Amino acid sequence: MTAPFPRPFRRRRVLARAAFGLIALGAGSAAFAFLDEALSAAYEAAVPYIEQGFEVREDHWNGEIPSGEPKLIRHQLFRGNEYWFWLGTSFENCELALEVFDAEGNSVGLESFAKGSTAGVRVLPSKTGTYYIRVTVTSKSSESALDWAVVYGYR
Repeated sequence: MTAPFPRPFRRRRVLARAAFGLIALGAGSAAFAFLDEALSAAYEAAVPYIEQGFEVREDHWNGEIPSGEPKLIRHQLFRGNEYWFWLGTSFENCELALEVFDAEGNSVGLESFAKGSTAGVRVLPSKTGTYYIRVTVTSKSSESALDWAVVYGYR
């Protein structure tokens, strides 16, 4: 069985991919730092709830979002579990909104908070199904794109 490409060509392709990855990593390291800060803020918001018995999942969502524009996240929730979702950003001067809706568009959040660079919402789904988490980060200053991260826990 022969390889689809000659060995020297494969080596060059691997080296090119590695070089591109290193360049992309260097150029994007500042962006990754902000996303890490947003994720860290979301995990910090979860600490008091972990002490109440919530297990934080490793899954998370994050990225950059234009100021004031909502981002929808689709996620499966299970009846009988209680959930908390926590939102964090690295920006100080922002308004945060975190809401959860069922498939019909009804809000299912039982309680929520928004404090500093974090927000949270508690959900107790009445049925197993697909739910939508709406994230909105609005800058009170001139920032046009803001970082965000959402983590969640259940019990």
